[in-house]
Amino acid sequence: MKINWGTGIVIALVVMIGGMIYLVSIAVRQDYDLVDNDYYQKSVNYQQHIEEVKNTAALPEKIRLEQTDDSLKLTFPKLSGLSDYSGNIHFYSPVEEKRDETIKLKLTDNYSQSIGLKSLKSGRYTVKIDWSANKVSYYQEEDILVSSDQSQ
Repeated sequence: MKINWGTGIVIALVVMIGGMIYLVSIAVRQDYDLVDNDYYQKSVNYQQHIEEVKNTAALPEKIRLEQTDDSLKLTFPKLSGLSDYSGNIHFYSPVEEKRDETIKLKLTDNYSQSIGLKSLKSGRYTVKIDWSANKVSYYQEEDILVSSDQSQ
């Protein structure tokens, strides 16, 4: 069978359109996570974040993180009474948003809080601690690595 130039053009267009539809279907199925869903509001409040980081840098003692196989212990500096402390501890995973976890700050009598890591999948996390004491806000973040032993 002989194909003339008109049929060749039609076949080329059909193959090209089919390839484009295939690529679009792949692009639509991709999972894309923004770093933050409310990035605009956070950019507006960025000056407040800068002040929190400056307040943390001015502290004589920072939050100490001690990681064991299955837990993370945070020890806070003693700035005031326990009732004056409030805040959140956010485990941020750069891999996917579904791995993120936020925990409210609940200090014990020795100004520490232990958090179980068994619920976290293995990988690298950034622990973002946003807290306040004596009506002064602070922010500190540290990277931790959760090993694969804990995700089983």
